[in-house]
Amino acid sequence: NFALGDRDRHGQRLPLVAMLDNGSTEEDVPAYEALAQYDIPIVAVDHHHPDPDAVEGLLAEHVNPYLRGEDYGVTTGMLCVELARMIHPEITDELRHVPAVAGLTDRSEADAMADYLALAEAEGYGEADLQAIGDALDYAAHWLRYSSGDALMTDVLGVDAADEQRHRDLVDHLAERADRDTDRQLDAAMPHVETESLDNGAQLNRIDVERYARRFTYPAPGKTTGAIHDRKVAETDSPVITVGYGPDFAVLRSDGVRLDIPQMVAELEAEVTGGGVSGGGHLVVGSIKFVKGMREDVLDALEAKMGDAEIDEELGSASVAGFED
Repeated sequence: NFALGDRDRHGQRLPLVAMLDNGSTEEDVPAYEALAQYDIPIVAVDHHHPDPDAVEGLLAEHVNPYLRGEDYGVTTGMLCVELARMIHPEITDELRHVPAVAGLTDRSEADAMADYLALAEAEGYGEADLQAIGDALDYAAHWLRYSSGDALMTDVLGVDAADEQRHRDLVDHLAERADRDTDRQLDAAMPHVETESLDNGAQLNRIDVERYARRFTYPAPGKTTGAIHDRKVAETDSPVITVGYGPDFAVLRSDGVRLDIPQMVAELEAEVTGGGVSGGGHLVVGSIKFVKGMREDVLDALEAKMGDAEIDEELGSASVAGFED
């Protein structure tokens, strides 16, 4: 709407729309079809499991590792840095550590991670430093909400930092607050986690994050579920699945279990009549939405599918080191 107004008032060209870490599935089609009425080109850069048949005719370019034989381990953050370097090579020196931040925060196990970590190390960022930057970014983004916070995010990332010490101090401050607030959330939530064994031998942890976690604060339900999952993984050698659910949603995390969450969503949508099921994700991380009145039906059907899922010890979403240190 703003672009159309600027075109009419000032004669400006309509923009190129870049969809980042999003935009690869059928859910995006209605918005794409609306933009197509104005001949606005769209580029999607994403590492979520794509539905190319649904979106390909509506995108000028679709950058997704799944389309080239890779998977979610090649993260959107990595891809965006490489695209930025292609467009403007002069910024390379400022961004050498950024792909490693993206990879660590997305729990990437891609082959490229070793090279990105080495590049970051050469710039003076150890793995703990990179994880702190990721935590600080997540904490700042939570409170910024819909504000872009360009200047703050640039300082946290240490990109073109005018004051290196301020960058380091800011990261320490925000990361410490993220850890503090996460600990407070888990102190309240962990006693309410229900644990059981599935038919495939995996440990299933369930918690109603709407009732047993603080609302409207950091961390949000998805992050809270992930933190609970990390602690549960640290406590056991078994494959682990954690489900944090609310009235009309469920957040999933898994380690050692091959959960094809996009496929599960498609099956639940077909099998649970009137469930209003939608969602998506990866093999180890995802979310599902449904109508409130069908929550138990959806969660029961989901649990049955998780009990039938293949055990694969190579797959994981947890960051155990953060709780062992």
